[in-house]
Amino acid sequence: MRRGRNKENRPNTVFFILLLLCALAIGMGLFRDFTGGTGFQIANVILAPMQKGIGSLGRLASNTSQRNRTISELESENEQLNEQIDQLKSQINSLEQNLSDYNDLLELFDLSEKYSGYDMTGARIISKDPGNWYNRFTINKGSKDGISTGMNVVSDNGLVGIVISTTPSTSVVRSIIDDNSSVSGMLSKNYNTCIVSGDLTLIDSNLLDVELLSDNTSIADGDEVVTSYISDKFLPGLLIGYISNVSDTQSDLSKHAQLTPAVDFEHLSNVLVIKQLQNSGGETGETGQTGETQETSAETETDVSGDIETETQTQEAGE
Repeated sequence: MRRGRNKENRPNTVFFILLLLCALAIGMGLFRDFTGGTGFQIANVILAPMQKGIGSLGRLASNTSQRNRTISELESENEQLNEQIDQLKSQINSLEQNLSDYNDLLELFDLSEKYSGYDMTGARIISKDPGNWYNRFTINKGSKDGISTGMNVVSDNGLVGIVISTTPSTSVVRSIIDDNSSVSGMLSKNYNTCIVSGDLTLIDSNLLDVELLSDNTSIADGDEVVTSYISDKFLPGLLIGYISNVSDTQSDLSKHAQLTPAVDFEHLSNVLVIKQLQNSGGETGETGQTGETQETSAETETDVSGDIETETQTQEAGE
């Protein structure tokens, strides 16, 4: 520790010795003869190299100070550039989000043009149930916006689900992939009816269950399925999806299939709510419709489906 301290103090000691010699030389010059003579010559001989040394020290100190100032300026400039980079990144993210929202709105606009006969309102999804799939979610429109339970919800050129509850500013939507969902559908090519249901065992495969297809129904993979005219919950002609994996049931009286939905239920952000109720004869429903009424509609649709199956079996028996 002492050796270290001696090394640190050595430059200071040398500096003070040089200053002392300078002072002595100057004093000698002034004491003997300032204009010339021995004192002045001695002072000149001693001071000349010391002046050079002091000048060098001064220049070194100046250069060091300038270098330190330059480093400080560079660090400050670098910090400012980093802040600008962060701001630009934030602006880019915002622009990308705006572009994504713009594209979503264009898709919704195209969809509204397809169903131009209906009064619609756009809404943004603000929350959803846990998990990767949008089987139940909340939108930012409610009763004060004219939304009521039972209204159909569409997006991505297809049926998303149905409004099951509302508050003044929000609404909860149950999608067709939900395990409690059941939709009366029909094949677009021949109007044969079926029931499209959500199934938790199929949801990870992005598939829905299709039942109550009569055995003589002409059906193949890729056939389009839309909402039927006999549904009391869903407006007719809304695209549900496309048939896949057709098979016969154990009873051989009907066929079973699966359906790939037209909507991407893993990536939803904006939807359109059709402000018209199927069971209201084409008029906009009252905002105060309750969840109990909705459940009654679900039971009614299931009963209708049962009637379809019974009728189909009766016809086959007659044949």
